[in-house]
Amino acid sequence: MPTTEVAFAIFDRCLAALGLIRERRKYKDERIDEALYALYAALNETKAYIQHLDSGKRRNRKREWAIAKLWHDASVPLRNIDRDLAERCFIKGSYWLEPDTWTEVMIKNKRIKLDQVMKSTRSLLMQA
Repeated sequence: MPTTEVAFAIFDRCLAALGLIRERRKYKDERIDEALYALYAALNETKAYIQHLDSGKRRNRKREWAIAKLWHDASVPLRNIDRDLAERCFIKGSYWLEPDTWTEVMIKNKRIKLDQVMKSTRSLLMQA
């Protein structure tokens, strides 16, 4: 094989490898974005509901179950990105299924306070 053909073959393989690296990075970015969108949906709905309660309105079990589902759904795309945060989101969802059974100490120990989860979410956003 002439030298030029060898050089082109090597160049083509390098381009192919770079393309694979670029595609892998794009896939990873899409997974992180998916996880962040799910997290922000759960965070925003939870904040809105807490404001609802703080304004003196009554609890809404149907809405609490929907919030639990948002947290559980957010845990799924996170499992391959940040296992700790995924677990905390799952626990947060479990909290909303039965909020009366949780104490402030339990919430603090499981690190599922809203501000704690928001801080972790922000960290994930900044590293993406």
